Amino acid sequence: MPGLLHEVAASFRDAGVDLGALGLAWARVLPTVTIVPAFGLRALPLPARGVIGLALAVCIFPAVAPAPASAPWAVLLVGEVVRGLPVAISAAAVLWAATMVGGMLDNLRASQDSVDVPVIDGRTTPMAVPFALLAGAIFLKTGGPARVAHALAASSLPDHPILRAANDLTSGVALAVSIGAPLLAASLVIEVTGAVIARASAPAQIHALLAPMRTMGLLLVCGVVFDRIAALLAVAVRQVP
Repeated sequence: MPGLLHEVAASFRDAGVDLGALGLAWARVLPTVTIVPAFGLRALPLPARGVIGLALAVCIFPAVAPAPASAPWAVLLVGEVVRGLPVAISAAAVLWAATMVGGMLDNLRASQDSVDVPVIDGRTTPMAVPFALLAGAIFLKTGGPARVAHALAASSLPDHPILRAANDLTSGVALAVSIGAPLLAASLVIEVTGAVIARASAPAQIHALLAPMRTMGLLLVCGVVFDRIAALLAVAVRQVP
């Protein structure tokens, strides 16, 4: 008597679904649903992320080459994970860049607070959370999952995968610095202004009064340029993966 798995496999085969190609496609999308913040990270349980990966795999598995009969299945799965890793890093780097902008703002205002939220791995800073949520919302709103699926379906292993990953990560850091440039400039102006005021008011000690003003000034500048930061972030998100 054939087992349940055999019957399920036969049903899929009769319907024209190659379970081997589907499994390889799932392995290819696994890095994306694991490291891209827009797919939930710790906010979703592991089975839920597995289902999301399966949904993406169903979309791309017709483009996955059939598994060679002579190749070990474990080797093929590892190969597909490596093949999908550059796409995942490319998509995740831009979203993590938004998180770095929020962390940069907290560092500039000398904040020592940290928070632990499910949508960001590890502990992060308070202002990093809204920037991360903004980047994730832009990614989902602008069809990011569809672009990721298209890139995964057409993905081929780059000639230098390590160099490609390093380039994507470096681009993410450069994007964070570019987006946070107005905040850096404002911080410099505020620091110089505070130093001039403190020197002019000597011997009075007004450093305790200037510290809150620095935070308020940075938040005010962030509010003024927030629309431009969001627009630049949207342009960067639309260009990935």
